[in-house]
Amino acid sequence: MDTTELAPVASDADTARRRLKRHLVSWATGTPVTPPSPAPATGTRTLVLADAAHLPAVTASGLAGPDTLVLVPGHAGEVPPGTTAYDGSLTEPGGEFSNGQDFFLQTHSYAASPFMTVFGPTVVRVFDETDHEAFLADADRALATGAFPEFLVTSSVLLADPDALGGGTHPEDGPALRLYADPDGRVSLSPTGAVLGTVDDGLDTLAARHAALAHGAAGTGRILPADAPAPARAHLPRYLAAVTALRSLLAHGVTGLSVSGFGSRLTPGLAATGAGADLADASLPIVLHRRAGTGEEEAYAVAGHRVFALDVRAARALECLLATGGRTGGLVPDEDVDQLAGLLARHALGLPLPLPVPAAA
Repeated sequence: MDTTELAPVASDADTARRRLKRHLVSWATGTPVTPPSPAPATGTRTLVLADAAHLPAVTASGLAGPDTLVLVPGHAGEVPPGTTAYDGSLTEPGGEFSNGQDFFLQTHSYAASPFMTVFGPTVVRVFDETDHEAFLADADRALATGAFPEFLVTSSVLLADPDALGGGTHPEDGPALRLYADPDGRVSLSPTGAVLGTVDDGLDTLAARHAALAHGAAGTGRILPADAPAPARAHLPRYLAAVTALRSLLAHGVTGLSVSGFGSRLTPGLAATGAGADLADASLPIVLHRRAGTGEEEAYAVAGHRVFALDVRAARALECLLATGGRTGGLVPDEDVDQLAGLLARHALGLPLPLPVPAAA
């Protein structure tokens, strides 16, 4: 008899729940679902309706295609086939979304989040100017002191529309990825984003209007004045990348981390030079370190979705190269730079380093 153990087969309910979670992350943040799903031949990937009465219109206009995940308020059995029912709200501070079964998603306003308890998956959203000011103050504080908001780096929390708040635009974000139709039938990418049209408009029309928007308006056009000057904070994209890095490591149980360039540097003497080339480039790897319970130091590099554990000496060399644009200024020994280069080559890490890293010795 074959006694080989088989992996448990996921039920239809499990598959549907995972798909729903991926689409909600994509819809809230403007990044594609992971793993990526095939782009629909017609319609957007994720469409949230505030009123089920608009379903015929979005179907007729082509915003909802055969492969679109359409979320419709109501109860299971009451919504048309091919749509997903939800209870609650995805668009109100303090709201809770439910699929009517076993998945719940809370929505918190940014300014209230430090005072809220996170019980499960949560989206933190900037709903007004007060929220926006609180977000900017936190980013400035992190740069000066290294202290990041605890709620924002919690592994179950996502920040909505990071692009509008200073992050880099994902090339796939737009009407083909996500849409929201409010109770009046006005359509935008995000509940707080600029109105692109109505449920009667086609996807091409919405895409053309989205392309003409000023940066950030797709996420904050309904809540921030159109003539408000963009905050002169070059560190915002790097700050948001650091938040993602901290959240990723925290999800793996790594706590007590410091982020290079935010309040401190790992390499002695580097902070005094004022070097900060890395703070203006969110695409560069992020160096993090901590002192473990044993007193030993640990270091990590985060590049995109990849996390690497590094020897502290190699981490210092990497930090210097990133902060200075490719020079070490004698702050780290040449052999440590060689060790870093050898590590990158040996493990084919392929870190995005547009810097003249010396060849391994």
